Amino acid sequence: MTRKEDGSVGPGLATKWDFDGTKAVFTLDPNATCSDGSKITPSVIAKNFTWVKDPKNTSTVIGAVLPNRDFTFVADDAAGTFTLTLDSPFSNLLPSLSFMHQACGAGGENPAGLTTTSSGSGPFVLKTATPNSEYVMTKRPGFPGNDAPGVPDQVVMKIVDSESTAANLLLSGAINAAVVNGQDRARLTAAGATEKTYVSGGVVISFNHQEGRITADKAVRVALTQALERGAVAKVVTQGLLPEAGTSVSAAQPQICDDASAASAIPAFDASAAESTLTGDGWTKGGDGIMTKGGKQLAFQLGYSTATPGAAAAAELMADAFGKIGAKATISPFAQADYTQRVFTTGDYDVMLQQFSNPFPSTLIGLLAGPFPPDGTNAGHVANKTYADAVAAARTASTQDAACQSWTAASKALFEEADMIPIASWPTNWVVKNAVMDTLGGRPIAESVRLLQPR
Repeated sequence: MTRKEDGSVGPGLATKWDFDGTKAVFTLDPNATCSDGSKITPSVIAKNFTWVKDPKNTSTVIGAVLPNRDFTFVADDAAGTFTLTLDSPFSNLLPSLSFMHQACGAGGENPAGLTTTSSGSGPFVLKTATPNSEYVMTKRPGFPGNDAPGVPDQVVMKIVDSESTAANLLLSGAINAAVVNGQDRARLTAAGATEKTYVSGGVVISFNHQEGRITADKAVRVALTQALERGAVAKVVTQGLLPEAGTSVSAAQPQICDDASAASAIPAFDASAAESTLTGDGWTKGGDGIMTKGGKQLAFQLGYSTATPGAAAAAELMADAFGKIGAKATISPFAQADYTQRVFTTGDYDVMLQQFSNPFPSTLIGLLAGPFPPDGTNAGHVANKTYADAVAAARTASTQDAACQSWTAASKALFEEADMIPIASWPTNWVVKNAVMDTLGGRPIAESVRLLQPR
C-alpha cells in the first residue's frame, strides 16, 4: 500500500484490496518487478511476512505496523492474491502497511544481504553504501517513467550533521536538496533556492513513572506542565518554523486521525496554578526557592537528544520556567544512541524532551502501554488504564471514524494524567536548488525527483 497526500491509502504493489477489519485480500500488480527483473508474486510478499513473524528476527514491524505476531497469510500465485488474516480486528492495518517495505529477488531470499545491497521495486538501485557517510544509487533501467526528462542517472544521499555545512554544499552546487530548519534558510532562499516545510512528527515531553522517580507523582507532572508556555518552547525548538503549541503526540502529516480536540485536556500554562498544585500536594518552598517535601528537593534531570536542532535552547527555556515554580532541573544532553537507550530500554531519565516522527498513534502503544523492559519498550513505566482501554477500542474499531474517536480519547487520557505532553509539531524544511521533488510526511518521493538546468 501507499498513502496519499490527504492521508488515504492508495495502490502500491497491490492494485486493489478488500478488508473487513481482520481479513485483507490484496490483488498484486501483475507487471510489478524487482530491480533484478524477477516478478513480484504473492509468494515473494509471503517471504517478507514470514521473516517479520519469526520472533528471532525481532522485527520492528511488530508493534509499529502490525499489532502482534498473531496473524496468518496465504499466497496464491495463480490468482495473484495475498491474503492476510489477523486474530483480532485492527482498523489501522491498511495505512500501517504503507510503512512495511517489501524485499524481493535476492533480498527476499537473504534479508541479511540488505545491509549492503538493495533489492526492491523502486526506480533506483543501491550502488555503494558507506555507513554514516553516503549512499549512491543509480537509475534502474526499464522502470516506468525513468526515461522522462530530468530523471537523474544517479542519486547520492550524503549524511551531513551540520545544517550550515549542508547550506554551503547547496550554495556551491555540490548537492541539490537538504533539510535546513535553522537560520541558514535565509541565505539559501536569497540565492534562489526554494523551500517547503512539512510536518513530519512532533516534539513532546515525557515523564518517567518509575517508582522512586520524582515524576511518578502526578501532581509534579501536572505542575511542570502548567509551568510551561508551550507555544514559546515550540517557537524555540522548531527555530521559528512552527511556533504554535502542539496538540497531538502523533502530529506527522498527513494524520490518520485528527485528535486536536484532546488538547483541551492539557494542563494550561499558569505559573501560579503550578505552585498551588505543588503546595496542595504537600510541597513547600525553601529559602533557596526550591520546593521540598519529606526532606527531598523537587530536583530532576531534564534530558534531550543532541540530534534534535533547537532542543538545547528549548531545554534552557524549560529549565528556567521550572525554576520559577521551585523545581530544579539539571539539563542533560544525550547523544542520539544514548538517548534512544534511555527512552526505549533503560528508562534512565526523569523528564525527557523528545522528537518523534511517528506517523500513527498506534506506533506509540509499546512505549506508553506495553510491558516494561526487558519484555517491552515501556521504559517510562506508564500505567494508564484509561489510555490502554481507549487504545484497545481504537485498534478493534470497525471503521476509521470510530477508531479516531477512541484514539482521541486515548490522547486525552495521556494529557489528563500528564504522561506525555505535546510541545510542538516537528518541521522538516526541505530546501531545493536546481531540482524539484515532492515529499510525503517529509520524505522524498523517489519518482518525483527531477534535475533542472543550473540558474
